[in-house]
Amino acid sequence: MSALSSRDKVENLLLDISESLLEIGVTVYDYQPESEILLHERVDKLFKKFSSLNSLSKDLSLPIPIDVLNCVEENISPDLYNKDFFERLAAENQFSNGKCRAVSALSSAIRKQLDLPSSPPP
Repeated sequence: MSALSSRDKVENLLLDISESLLEIGVTVYDYQPESEILLHERVDKLFKKFSSLNSLSKDLSLPIPIDVLNCVEENISPDLYNKDFFERLAAENQFSNGKCRAVSALSSAIRKQLDLPSSPPP
């Protein structure tokens, strides 16, 4: 069994943190005085996970696009950022493909006018 890479450990820990936050949210939503001890335990576990995340981050060097950080600061979902990014990328791709087809059509028209073979020699 192979050891997990630092990135995999961070990803797993982030998933654990997300689950812990969900559990805390459920506990707070359905708060009753007798659940106070449970809430404290869950918050303590969350702090320990954040501490572990901090120590794991020292072994990890991942470039994060500044746009993603800006989205997080502005409370915009990074998933929404990704969706917008890929939509812009698809539009640019279609534009580039259109240019390629236009150049190909122009090349064919020029070759036809000059009576050259339809494909350029190798």
